[in-house]
Amino acid sequence: MTLYGAFVLIHVIAAVVGLGASFGMPVVAKYGSKSVSNAKLCFEINKKIEKFAKIGSLVLLASAILMGIVNPHLWTQGWFIASLVIYFLIQPIVAAIIPKTVEKQVQIVMDSKGNSLSDDYHQLDRKIAKLNMVAHAAAILLIVLMSTKPF
Repeated sequence: MTLYGAFVLIHVIAAVVGLGASFGMPVVAKYGSKSVSNAKLCFEINKKIEKFAKIGSLVLLASAILMGIVNPHLWTQGWFIASLVIYFLIQPIVAAIIPKTVEKQVQIVMDSKGNSLSDDYHQLDRKIAKLNMVAHAAAILLIVLMSTKPF
C-alpha cells in the first residue's frame, strides 16, 4: 500500500466513525425529548458519542490535508477544494452553534422541577433538528463529491 493509499484508508475509516456518530446523535436525542429523566440519560450517551464525532472530524481534516501534501495534484481539483470549503463552512454549526444550543437544553433540564420538559426545551430541540439537517446535507454532499469527483 502506498502512503497515499494509507491516508485514503484512514480518511474512509474516519468518515465512517465520525459521520456515523454525527448521524446517530440526533436519533439518541429524539428519545430524550420525552421526559427530564430521558433527556438526562440521552445527554450522557451523546456526550460519549460526541467524542467519536469530534475525533472523526479532526482525522478527516488531517488525512485530507495529508493526502493533498502527498498528492499535490488534488489541490487543482475542484471537488477537493469544494470539499474543504464545505467542511470549513459547516464547522461553525457543528462545533459552536449546536453545542451551545445543547448546553442551553442541558441547563433547562437541570433546572427542571418534575419530569416534564418545557416548551423552551422543545423549541431548542426543533432548532437543533434544523441545524442537524443542514449538517447532514453537507456531509452527504461531501461524500458525493469525494465519491464521484465530478469536477
